[in-house]
Amino acid sequence: MRVQSEALYLTDNGACYCGAHLGMTAKATGRDISGQPIHRVTPDDVREAKAIGCDLTCETPRCGRTASALWTPA
Repeated sequence: MRVQSEALYLTDNGACYCGAHLGMTAKATGRDISGQPIHRVTPDDVREAKAIGCDLTCETPRCGRTASALWTPA
């Protein structure tokens, strides 16, 4: 899996980080520290989160990257 720095990923226990702020294990292997595959956030994920009143944003302080429902996978 090739991690993209501007994309958002779901990791351990639903944590959300952009590719630039993922841990080294996730960047190198595509898996979080518990061994589970990381999940790249999709437009459907964004719509589902918004439906329950959540925004998917990078949890790193001062980052501010947010997922968009307009993104189309390559």
